[in-house]
Amino acid sequence: MNEELLVDEQEFSWSLSRESLFTFCPRAYFYHYYGSVGGFEQFSNVEELYQLKKLQSLDLWINSICSEVLRDFFYEKPENFNIHRVAKRYFNQGARSLSMREWRDDPQRLNLFESYYGLTEINELIEHGAELLNKSIESLIESGLIDYLQGIPYLNRKNLSFPVSSHIGKIKVWFAPVLVWQEDGLLKFLTLNNGSSNKIKARYSAALHKIYAFNDLRTDPERVVTLNFDLTTGETIALPDEEINLSELIDHVKDNTEEMLSLSSDHDKLVENNFSKNTNNCSKCKFQKYCKRT
Repeated sequence: MNEELLVDEQEFSWSLSRESLFTFCPRAYFYHYYGSVGGFEQFSNVEELYQLKKLQSLDLWINSICSEVLRDFFYEKPENFNIHRVAKRYFNQGARSLSMREWRDDPQRLNLFESYYGLTEINELIEHGAELLNKSIESLIESGLIDYLQGIPYLNRKNLSFPVSSHIGKIKVWFAPVLVWQEDGLLKFLTLNNGSSNKIKARYSAALHKIYAFNDLRTDPERVVTLNFDLTTGETIALPDEEINLSELIDHVKDNTEEMLSLSSDHDKLVENNFSKNTNNCSKCKFQKYCKRT
């Protein structure tokens, strides 16, 4: 794939996940955001790249189930909501699809990195996933978070379209809090992690929430709080304001965006070979099957 691809700098968007993949490996970044474009179309010549793009880890899948369960619980306000039953339903749907390898015909279906690359047998992976999910749900319950959220008045819950976007200058920025609500004059955001929280990313996430609140909700950034819940420990951490620097994030987003766009061959064109391979991360990369042939 050495032909040039067009990129519209005016439409460029930034996110923590985008930056993370660029840092992990510029070539993987190229495949994910540019090389795989259009791969969902049948008979597309980049269908394999799109299929690899949709791979996710077991931890990420469990985290996504917990996020969906919390949103169902918090925003839809169903009566007799059973968090274990709803989580199990989401899990069983994914596990069934994975076992039947439905991703072969539809890349949008669940496909896990660990099974695709033969690191773990599917049945063993599903069994381990069920254990992880059960522990995560128990963590949410035993921590008191579910009872706490249930006490938030329904009209105070901000039912946004996730993921959420805002702007830093002309750059569109994306982020994905799990829940957002108002309480005691504060605007609160909830995020989840699986015990792998990065302090810098946590600071940047909290800063993004403040910028969004100011830009789009006309809320004083000083009245914005981000709560980060750890599914493995059951602990909720709120970063103090003195550790959240909006100017630092704004400069970082602008510099990182400039670095990403600098790899275009002529401002609006991208070539695969301009994006170097980080060979230290090949064994952890979802594009390794394709990349080894190039």
